[in-house]
Amino acid sequence: MAHVRKTDAGTWQARYRTPDGRERARNFRRKVEAEAFLATIEADKLRGEWTDPRRARITFAEWNTQVQQSRVNLAASTRDNDGSVIRSLILPTFGTASLSSIEPGHIRTWVADLVAAGYSPSTIRRAYTLLQLALEMAVDDGRLARSPCRRIVLPSIEQSEKRFLGIDEVEQLAETITPRYRVFVLTGAYTGLRPGELAALRTDRLDLSRRQLRVEEPIKTPAARRTVSFSPFLAEELTTHVDTYPGEQNLIFTAPEGGPLDLRVFRRRFWYPAVRASIGEPMRPHDLRHTHVALLIASGEDPYVISQRLGHASIRTTYDIYGHLFEGRDRQAADALEAARAQTLADLPRTLGRFEGPSLGL
Repeated sequence: MAHVRKTDAGTWQARYRTPDGRERARNFRRKVEAEAFLATIEADKLRGEWTDPRRARITFAEWNTQVQQSRVNLAASTRDNDGSVIRSLILPTFGTASLSSIEPGHIRTWVADLVAAGYSPSTIRRAYTLLQLALEMAVDDGRLARSPCRRIVLPSIEQSEKRFLGIDEVEQLAETITPRYRVFVLTGAYTGLRPGELAALRTDRLDLSRRQLRVEEPIKTPAARRTVSFSPFLAEELTTHVDTYPGEQNLIFTAPEGGPLDLRVFRRRFWYPAVRASIGEPMRPHDLRHTHVALLIASGEDPYVISQRLGHASIRTTYDIYGHLFEGRDRQAADALEAARAQTLADLPRTLGRFEGPSLGL
């Protein structure tokens, strides 16, 4: 039975039994504090919300490592992207904090600091989503009674802002949209074609054996006329799609009746309903192109190759639009040099003495 007693040291000790029958105790300076603590413990036990406070002493960094290792069916690029966000935006603030010490006020301050530092709303939202995932899994695991991610106001994503999907989100959207446009989503995300270029793509511009497609219309600049390679899985998807949905004028992506695809109708009837039912708004068809760029940058692709795939007139255009996605590459380069140096020194013979340069006779 829960009770309060005065200790020889003059403090007040609250003693109670856990749901599994173990006895626990905690000391307080005042009797009223001990009684309030016991009232909370008993109420949590009645609601089935009691958690062992010792299990929440683990640091966020240690717990998050377990969380990330437990996530399955993630593409390597998605895992790398999430890892980069966690290391650069979450761990500097919460890494050494115990789970039990993280409060809603700390999270609100963290979000405000990210806004003040100039991070985009979409980047901040991604970081918050990963923090929220770890803390909610701590609740599911019985380490926290409830998540501190409560009533956190996040910066709004303006409609004009680019959105970048992870591979898992691309797949979710593709599986949700009407089957006729499933490969439209995949082709946009894995080739970077503009929506208008996808709608104008024809079978005579498609070389499935070489896994290449030619973009020849609509052409805004000479650089927009280009050849884009694609992966084997997309070749299989396109082969099945062309056989299943033959279109007029040899078009690959068509209206339900087989004629040319009206993108305004497509967005209203198929795109936005699928977005709302899967990954959530805002998300425009053109954001598939932005997603393609983000995936290439995350995989370490050369900016010149990215520029050529997009059909940009200059690599400067690519940097002007997507330069912020290269944030952190400078630090990665420095870390790579550090790792290379450490490996080289570790491989040197242990008997190698310190190098003594020639005497200058000074």
